[in-house]
Amino acid sequence: MGLRLVTTVVGIAAVILILYFLPSWVLCAALCFLAGVSAYELLGETGELKGHPLLWVSVAFAAAVPYFTAFAPFAGSVTMLLFAFGFVAFVMGIFDYQRVTFDKLAMSFMGAFILPYFLSSLLRIYVGTGELGKYYILLPCITAWVSDMLAYCVGRLCGRHKLAPHVSPKKTIEGSVGGLIGGVLGVCVFAYCMQHYFGVHPNWPVLVVFSAVGTVAGQLGDLSMSLIKRNVDIKDFGRLFPGHGGVLDRFDSILFTAPLFELYLIAVHMIGA
Repeated sequence: MGLRLVTTVVGIAAVILILYFLPSWVLCAALCFLAGVSAYELLGETGELKGHPLLWVSVAFAAAVPYFTAFAPFAGSVTMLLFAFGFVAFVMGIFDYQRVTFDKLAMSFMGAFILPYFLSSLLRIYVGTGELGKYYILLPCITAWVSDMLAYCVGRLCGRHKLAPHVSPKKTIEGSVGGLIGGVLGVCVFAYCMQHYFGVHPNWPVLVVFSAVGTVAGQLGDLSMSLIKRNVDIKDFGRLFPGHGGVLDRFDSILFTAPLFELYLIAVHMIGA
């Protein structure tokens, strides 16, 4: 517990430093690093492609996804990145068909693009909302963190009915409902502060709907990563964050919540579609 607390404090300090005191390229570099690590965790730590060159190809492409999707140096750059990876991956599959089977190819696409693209929503929110980006990037984080905290507390206090016992035995329906309420309240408090201090006028009904859906998506992200861990029989994806596990252990909820809030900000015209 002590190690977990120290890691949390250091992590919060690092987030504050990166968002509010360092140039924006540091955030981009940090998310590129986390995306690359997430690909390694999904494909290497699970044993799916451990020791195979496609693992490192996937890591390299995953690390490039945040930059290319947020800044798109030229038209079609994301398509080019996806095509280049698909070309290399299928060539490897053709000439090493015994190890690079279809399921491993599918996993490599998830590790190299799908999960990094979800994570990159944080950077697209930061870049796309101008001066307020350093605050709006907290929307999915607050939703996930407050929801996780309330779900844990409510589950411990009055959890009786298992939510998905074969995937995550400790999670309960009562905890999930508490997390849903906590996530929505966390977003509403954040939106009130933005309105009070920055003159932002949120569309409250739309915001509440998106925060509720985002909270459910965050819980789904948590369960989805747990499902993968159960299928490959591992406890954690990695050890990058002592006491917490790896990137996919720590960011599992945010991976699914961030794209929802990116869509919300597009819907209310804070980000150009």
